[in-house]
Amino acid sequence: MTAAMLAALAAQYRVRPGRHDSIAGGRPPLAAALLRGQPVATAAARLSALFSLCGLAHRLCAELAVGAAGASVEHKRDDVTNAAHAAMLMRETLGVHLRCMWTDWPVRLAASAPHTLPDVESVDSSDWLERHVLGMPAKKWLAHWTDDPRGCLAAWCARAATFPARLLAACRAHADTMRATPRPLIIDETRLSELAVAIAESPVFAHAPVQRGLPAETGVWTRSDDPRALEYDTPWLRIGARVAEVARLTTGDGGPSALRFGARAYAPGEALGWCEMSRGVLLHWVRLAPDDAARIEDYRVVAPTEWNFHGQGTLAQALSRLDPACGDGTFAARVGAWMGAFDPCVAYVVDTDGA
Repeated sequence: MTAAMLAALAAQYRVRPGRHDSIAGGRPPLAAALLRGQPVATAAARLSALFSLCGLAHRLCAELAVGAAGASVEHKRDDVTNAAHAAMLMRETLGVHLRCMWTDWPVRLAASAPHTLPDVESVDSSDWLERHVLGMPAKKWLAHWTDDPRGCLAAWCARAATFPARLLAACRAHADTMRATPRPLIIDETRLSELAVAIAESPVFAHAPVQRGLPAETGVWTRSDDPRALEYDTPWLRIGARVAEVARLTTGDGGPSALRFGARAYAPGEALGWCEMSRGVLLHWVRLAPDDAARIEDYRVVAPTEWNFHGQGTLAQALSRLDPACGDGTFAARVGAWMGAFDPCVAYVVDTDGA
């Protein structure tokens, strides 16, 4: 990797609450520079290393995309492979959720609230998750959430002594009073086909992606099987949806708890691979070299953060409505709540100059 590419990895967003242009900056399209002309067999490992925060999700998307692009017939995966992919995706997603709760939430939601990390030896067990995250049986927690998300979260915060519950209780006064109706990124066969065309036609699509001409948001609160997705209209409920996903993944009963993924070729030597992961829907598009199907001609990645940090998206509009003149820590708490909800995978700085 060149020095220029390493420098580009330090790209960040500038968050400017109270301004019309409340989000600036972003991440350059590194995937094409890294993979152009390279063997298709190297894509998964290279992208997993490049996007290491969610490396397994990127590995999966790369494998799906290059597999579909290189298939001479419709690309189908066997049940054993699908099960292995699903288990890998679930483990990483759960791990990212927990890392976020214990490392990011204290900074964003409670001004670095003091805490002690629990024993992590059994972090992947349902008993550990029910003890340290939910404070109760996962199925019971999830049943209440499914019936009444806000009521569930309020009752849980008032009753549970777990660290995540205490953080959500501490931030509710600010995080549950700012409303913005979700505009979910929709993933179905028709829209995936449209996205594949849009990505193929524009090398800069990922800088400000849109669906049918409009910005969209993607996260745990926009999962396509959730009938209440439009009800998660505050940062608090969007953050709560992450706890709900931990509960769903903990139950391990398949169905709605499963994270979806797939791939399809949309032109000869071109394919789109995608998966639901910790921050939302991840998209990988690949074009193989026409004279050598074992090499990559172009590669593009559209990560959840690109959707969520669109300059005209839900988050940008919510940030633009904030008043930096608010005192008593209110302004910082409100910014932190929004950033905790949308959880960027790129570094950001909050800039109040000129607001």
